[in-house]
Amino acid sequence: MKIGQNIRKVRELNDLNQETLASMLGMSAVAYGRIERNESDISLKRINQIAKALNTDIETLLNFDSKKHIVQMENNKGTIYTSINYGTVNAVNENLLETIANLNNNIVHLNNVVLQLIKK
Repeated sequence: MKIGQNIRKVRELNDLNQETLASMLGMSAVAYGRIERNESDISLKRINQIAKALNTDIETLLNFDSKKHIVQMENNKGTIYTSINYGTVNAVNENLLETIANLNNNIVHLNNVVLQLIKK
């Protein structure tokens, strides 16, 4: 498998479309599409930029194998997909997870307040 196909798979796992990723990279969607179709040469610098935008590393883009590199992490509110590299999870930022948990607690609290107001 060529790198363009690997990049496409990781992009799709990150739920991004070509236009969004191209914009993040400061390039046109047409030029970015050529990368995914392996129609243009790609520099190591550009591969690194793509890896950073996709929150992964170059090695994952070069050696992506869906059987090895996808971990499904279940939580009580849904499913998070993240890539792994030789058993090391590229973990979601712990602060982000803490913020999400706090927001969830705030939503539960607000729902309780609304229910109390409705009862009055």
